Amino acid sequence: MNTLLAAWRQAWQQRFYRWVDKRTPRAQQVRLNRKNLYIFPNLAGGLYLLVMLVIWMLGTNYQNNLILALAYLMGSIFVVGIHHTFANMAGVSVRVVDAKPTFAGEQAIFVLELNCTHKNGCDNLELRWQNNSGETQTISLNPNEPQQVNLRAPSKLRGYLRPGRLSIQSRFPLGIIRCWTWVNLDTQALIYPSPIVTDEPHAQASDGKGEGGSSQRGGDDFSGLRDYQPGDPIKHIAWKQYAQDKGLFTKDYEAQRSADKWLDWNSLNHPQEMRLSGLCYWALEYERQQIPYGLQLPGLSLAPTCGEHHLQTVLKALAEFNLPREADHVR
Repeated sequence: MNTLLAAWRQAWQQRFYRWVDKRTPRAQQVRLNRKNLYIFPNLAGGLYLLVMLVIWMLGTNYQNNLILALAYLMGSIFVVGIHHTFANMAGVSVRVVDAKPTFAGEQAIFVLELNCTHKNGCDNLELRWQNNSGETQTISLNPNEPQQVNLRAPSKLRGYLRPGRLSIQSRFPLGIIRCWTWVNLDTQALIYPSPIVTDEPHAQASDGKGEGGSSQRGGDDFSGLRDYQPGDPIKHIAWKQYAQDKGLFTKDYEAQRSADKWLDWNSLNHPQEMRLSGLCYWALEYERQQIPYGLQLPGLSLAPTCGEHHLQTVLKALAEFNLPREADHVR
């Protein structure tokens, strides 16, 4: 019986959401109005109506005008509450500002901007993602003052995360009537592989002391003499050679610099996702140490360098590696 009830509920929800998507197609910005707002009494509102009905029946049965007046007053308040609850949300616009990338298993942050054109503003708006029942944010808007909200959604796997429909609802001002909507925003966040410690990719993994090392002028190791040039530090002048009438020379120093690292797909012997996680870890580690690193994936090669832009390019390549083309690996 429970299985049948759950299947019927799921089928009804799917049919309802298809109808909702037709009324509110996916977009970067949505404005709330009578076409996409829904309103209905909540549990407290149902109890309110039940009490009102009981009072009305008592007033009718005993022909008591005072009791009837109370029942009619409650009915009037209920009707007025419907209009005020609807007006509290009508005119609100929601716009996607940004979707910040993150690592698998962490919370992705979606930046939304809400604005209200109602002269009294909007109070007690509750926002949450359809697939994220764990976080609900409540905000109030002043008239014509846009407000940004960071709404989080959990991520599980790498790829692109679409958080699903955005639920916006309010029970203001009486708390007995619920006005809500499902907004289908066109946004997605890039999810990088979760960094996991693995063996260091061995391709070109020199410590700088062997063949793969390269030198950099200005270190502490003496490398030889060169002709003096105006502006050279006095302390670097080879006074011994000058005293021997061999000429004026400058001592040249250099420092050994680590060889460029390569994040080579073939250098790790792990399943696909573990390889990507390992390469992600070492990309972050090399960037932290400011060691130039390149990326070698099947069909893709990035030259060694370092910097925030290069790191983002590498992480994006790892996140998008071998994703299904159609769904963009939406999680």
